[in-house]
Amino acid sequence: MSISLLVVGHANTGKTSLIRTLLRKQDFGEVSDRAGTTRHVESVKIKIGQQSAITLTDTPGFEDSIGLWQIRHSEAFRSYQGADWLQPFCESHFAQDEFEQEAKILKQLTKADIILYVIDIRQAPLGKYLDELALLASANKPIIPILNFSASPSAHLEAWRKVLAERHLHAVIKYDTVAFYFEDEKRLYQSIQSLMPEDYDAIKHLIESREEAAQLRLTMAANQLAELILKAACTRIECSNYPPTASESSAFEDKIRALESRYIAGLLRLYEFQEEDLKATPLAIKNDRWQQDIFDTDTLKEWGIETSTSALTGAAIGAGIDVMSAGLTLGTATTIGAILGATWKTGQHYKDTLKSKFTKRYYLCLDKATLTLLCLRGLTVIHHLHQRGHASQQAYELANQAQDDDLIDQIKPYWKQAQQHPEWEKQSLPDTHSSKQGLQTVLEKILNSDKSSNKNQS
Repeated sequence: MSISLLVVGHANTGKTSLIRTLLRKQDFGEVSDRAGTTRHVESVKIKIGQQSAITLTDTPGFEDSIGLWQIRHSEAFRSYQGADWLQPFCESHFAQDEFEQEAKILKQLTKADIILYVIDIRQAPLGKYLDELALLASANKPIIPILNFSASPSAHLEAWRKVLAERHLHAVIKYDTVAFYFEDEKRLYQSIQSLMPEDYDAIKHLIESREEAAQLRLTMAANQLAELILKAACTRIECSNYPPTASESSAFEDKIRALESRYIAGLLRLYEFQEEDLKATPLAIKNDRWQQDIFDTDTLKEWGIETSTSALTGAAIGAGIDVMSAGLTLGTATTIGAILGATWKTGQHYKDTLKSKFTKRYYLCLDKATLTLLCLRGLTVIHHLHQRGHASQQAYELANQAQDDDLIDQIKPYWKQAQQHPEWEKQSLPDTHSSKQGLQTVLEKILNSDKSSNKNQS
């Protein structure tokens, strides 16, 4: 059976925002800086597979809790004990007139298993908030205070902890609906476990399910970034001169920026955000002259030449010199392949490489600094979206990042491999591809390291 959580609080404290972030959905309810945005009661479920684990019910905000507290202790209702006053009040004219919004909350109190009281800790614990807590306590239901907007320091945090402790509310959860940390959500579920021991295993299953889903998103994001880096590294365009003309540089830059744009769009879909949630400044691109290293170990192996001894390496270089002096004048991939004892297919593969050395043909590719920048921007987007609450209204601006020598050392071997394989640009590399797999492992390690750091801070 689904656990019923009633989300309540003063107007504009972030009740709908909390539900959006718990759901990982932006389309629940309406979020606005305008007070009293939510005007009706709405329920939604958090599921594990097809089974409902939690039912969240959104409510309008308290608007006049001081006046409601006075009515509660007026002649008409003061004789009622505990929750007994709720039904008579909801049937009275007060619930139809000046306390219509509050009545919508009070009608839900008897149906809830647990009350989540959302607090904007940017505000001091004024009397109206204390009256709300007293009114909710009369329902005799467990209350979990949620300290919203807690990512930034607040001068009122300790005051709130004090007044909550005085009311025996010690299981307080810091949960920012804009700057999201899964550890905060996990603590919320653990508090529910302690209050609903009969549902302990179901909540444990929910926590595990949410953790697995978060880790899967991180893995898929790293996979997409690995593909971006390899595609960018192997991308090249032919130009007539080096340095290239402005139009040639522009065409090359457009290809690279299009790759990054597709990557960002894919991440936004993965994390269920919208295009307007992220604005990327144009990637600062520097090009370089592409030259395939014929004497790279992997390249020589493709030609059927083993380089386990210096003599064989020398022989390979000697063969390369022969190609440089004679092969291109013969002009065919067949001849090139024959000179190195390789197949026609292999010769065809390296024809552009050899011709570019002796003819007026040049190829543009990304330089090391730009590839590093592309990777850093890619990691930054993942890091932000992984921690972005689905109630956030501010677009994130992705800017260029500072260089990172340690990152360069870790990913350089993979992009060098990609640069040796320009044909990868037009291929869909499988997830089992050795270069893609290796690079993804490095990126996941970096992302999980960042996640552990944030866990300790939260």
